[in-house]
Amino acid sequence: MANQFQETQYQFAAYIRDPEHQPIPDQLESRRMAIYRDLFFNNIDSTLSSAFPVIRQLMNENDWLALVRSFMKNHFCQSPRFVDVSKEFIEYLNQQHDVNETMPFLQELAHYEWVELALSIAEEEWQCSEIDEKTNVLAMSYQGSPLAWLLSFQFPVHQICDDFQPTTPSEQPHYLLVYRNKTDDVKFIELNGLSAHLFEQISQGEDVESVIDVIAKAMPQLDYQLIKNGAKELITDWLSKGILLVRQA
Repeated sequence: MANQFQETQYQFAAYIRDPEHQPIPDQLESRRMAIYRDLFFNNIDSTLSSAFPVIRQLMNENDWLALVRSFMKNHFCQSPRFVDVSKEFIEYLNQQHDVNETMPFLQELAHYEWVELALSIAEEEWQCSEIDEKTNVLAMSYQGSPLAWLLSFQFPVHQICDDFQPTTPSEQPHYLLVYRNKTDDVKFIELNGLSAHLFEQISQGEDVESVIDVIAKAMPQLDYQLIKNGAKELITDWLSKGILLVRQA
């Protein structure tokens, strides 16, 4: 009896995932199965549409619905939490979905859109480090906030819209620093290569002055004092936003 019930469950799930190719389980009414079929699909569609509004806007109705159906049919989620559906969609795009020639930025754009949701529901806690005008921010050791993520993309995902859909990667990476602030709003800051390197190094506890020296040697055409003043300004701003935290001894 238990084996028969389990087999019915598998058939039920198979039909919900792929109603065009899987039969309705024996002794189950087609009208009721249609209700479950549409309920599941509409819930997944609604969840993904909310999590990835830019992708949804860029794709026509048929292509989007086909993508949602393909996700349901071909990807077996590892998490039982409904809130993780969007993360599972990222995994599907990265591992199973062929790169779309008309949207080669699809995987990166999906990751960019997912980050906002992921940070908004993250449960980590942090508190801004207290500094004043007398604090020598270049002489301190730091760590990054658990709610501040440095991201790198080959496509300018933060600019993609109906009127701008690049077909080839950029020559240089695009760096975005994404963080959740004190009022729980998710914010995005675009960084250049130097500021991204600065953040990446000092957020891992590297000595600030040493990092500045490395940058100065790599960019001899820039004035050292200019680099130092720029680093000080950035660090002060990151501290005020809670992006950087003073590392406790």
